[in-house]
Amino acid sequence: MAKRYKVILAILFVVLVAVAAVVVTGVMDIDKAKKDRLTPAPGDASGETESGDYSDLFATNTDVALPVLKTTIPDLYYTMDREGAVAFYELKDNALTELDETDSYEVTAECGSETLPAVIHLVETDEQIYGCGLFTNELYPDVNLYEYGFFEVTNMFPGFGKEGDLLLMIDVESDRFYSNEKVFSEIYTMNKDHETTHFLSENQRQPDIDARMRTDYKMFTNDILDQGKAEHVLFLSSRYYVSYAESGDVDILTSGGSGENVDNVKFATGLASLNFWRVGGDVFYFEKQNDGFRLVKLTTKAEEGEDEAKPEEIRSFEGTLSEDYLVSGSCLLRKNTGEVYNVLTDETNQIDYSALAADFSADLFVASPSGDYCVLRGANTDDVAAIVLANLITGKVRTYTDDMFGYIACMDVKDDGTVILSLANGKSATSFYQLIASL
Repeated sequence: MAKRYKVILAILFVVLVAVAAVVVTGVMDIDKAKKDRLTPAPGDASGETESGDYSDLFATNTDVALPVLKTTIPDLYYTMDREGAVAFYELKDNALTELDETDSYEVTAECGSETLPAVIHLVETDEQIYGCGLFTNELYPDVNLYEYGFFEVTNMFPGFGKEGDLLLMIDVESDRFYSNEKVFSEIYTMNKDHETTHFLSENQRQPDIDARMRTDYKMFTNDILDQGKAEHVLFLSSRYYVSYAESGDVDILTSGGSGENVDNVKFATGLASLNFWRVGGDVFYFEKQNDGFRLVKLTTKAEEGEDEAKPEEIRSFEGTLSEDYLVSGSCLLRKNTGEVYNVLTDETNQIDYSALAADFSADLFVASPSGDYCVLRGANTDDVAAIVLANLITGKVRTYTDDMFGYIACMDVKDDGTVILSLANGKSATSFYQLIASL
């Protein structure tokens, strides 16, 4: 049976690699039929709108031939190829400068009945640590049930315990290889000798239909790692839904607890997305509703005399979050209207779409951590790709239309308004170049 699984998975992985060579996360199909658009929300856009030649704003950096991806350290970026080779870069004055790695070593992590190995390449700056590595079935053919794993190493965050010096996380979905929005289904504490221990109990974890461990048992993103000085860590899970299959129903669970349900303490149920924001004793998240969804706030401690905390509605939204909106950081974009809502400030800004097609709708969106700057991408007139760069402080909007923006692999915006776009050289995605600008 094990040999049969190994043969089948090996064949599937060859197909996966072949497809991945010509597909880039974020590359839009500009020939795809447009979906029905929602009626734009009323309201006047403020600020200045500017269109023109993108080269007037962007400087082109062709020295880095792979997509440039974020780390958990400000101004530090990395690239990784399919063989696991890693390079680190510092972003300064609209330029990327390569940095030497601090260390590299091999780690192993248990995933169900398998052990996944990877070589971690690591940089340490100002007492902050970031490392990454790659497992594939081509690099390590002795592994049967898994064909891919992106490894990430970070500083230890409060609430994760004192058993380790670092956190190690693994994302096993290869379609996020070139994405800044990875979802880690495996998380470990790691000591100075690089020995790893599961952060959460695995006692009730089930296998999926492919005989590997369900990836929605626990889910972390980089956005939810730093939860302040909380004693217990909140994390995402779909473990209570649909045995042996992943589910679209998501809950927030709390680490800790005791007895049979250790690490299974529910905090909030019925989330509409893989996002939540922890601010002091309050947690904000999107909750599903029959006629849309809403933003709610839930305190981590019940009021005196109450058995449990009750969610407080902050704002309700029409439409479906997954179809009509995009989330980045603390910002929620309504794709076809340009309305940007900041979860943490409860403020709404309007991006001016007037220079674009009447039915313009964004398909990519990224906001700076503060929410002051954002970039989005969609199909303009004649389905030619366009990008929109917005300074939400001043209201100034820049729009650029060019086929090349249809091949964006990933993008990032910093709190100082610096924008990095990583683009593929055409559909083959065999090489990449970077556009860097300051808003």
